[in-house]
Amino acid sequence: MKSEKKTKKPASGVQRYYSRAIGNALAILEMLEMSDKPLALAEIARQAGLPKSSVFRTLCTLEIDGYIQRHEDDRFFIARGAGSSPQRMVRRVVEACEAPMKALSQEFRETISLAFVFENRIEVVAVIDSPHRVSMGNTVGDMIPPHASSLGKCLTALQAEAHRLRLLRAFGMVRFTPHTTTEGSALNKEFELVRARGYATDLEESVLGGCCLSGPVFAPHGRAVAALSISMPKMRFAHQKRLVAALKDAGAAASKALAKSL
Repeated sequence: MKSEKKTKKPASGVQRYYSRAIGNALAILEMLEMSDKPLALAEIARQAGLPKSSVFRTLCTLEIDGYIQRHEDDRFFIARGAGSSPQRMVRRVVEACEAPMKALSQEFRETISLAFVFENRIEVVAVIDSPHRVSMGNTVGDMIPPHASSLGKCLTALQAEAHRLRLLRAFGMVRFTPHTTTEGSALNKEFELVRARGYATDLEESVLGGCCLSGPVFAPHGRAVAALSISMPKMRFAHQKRLVAALKDAGAAASKALAKSL
């Protein structure tokens, strides 16, 4: 999908010093970071809305300087340990999810959370607290269990196998409640269910008395980079069909907004 805005508009006071070439290079790096697979020159040029010749020179420069690598089939990917900045992506995702999160909060008056998947962890990056006196909370910066929370299961299920295993090993199969799934084959079945229906649940698996539903936010190339959730006490966990529909709508709106920002 071609983006109308290739890079963020520089502040007016320093606009005359802005380097379009560097801005385009950063946008290409961000595109490769967002992708769940290596990308060919033609696809990168199409997504960036730039001429192939210009993109090719940028890719060669980034490759020579060690920021990206190239497969034998001439597809490009981010070089491991190249010093890329996932925080730049986090900001884009938070901005894209701001309006959908507010809409969910206004409709359901429950805690709305956003988590982002990094290389070896899943982390809460935005929260809108519930106005209810009794509620389920999240805190920005908290690490999310990939096996025992709706946010964690949603994102982990939708990663490539190697990334999925890395997330599980990094956190560990901690049992939080009697309802936590810690056995591998049972967890894999849960992940299959998440992929089939497009959302994940947490039914007292991370906290007794707490229930949560979560849906994914996708980058333009189909990679699940974040997830939105609605959390509430078990006593208010009702109208699940409406909750799921609203989460899917919010995830679709956030994915669309994210694609426009890249």
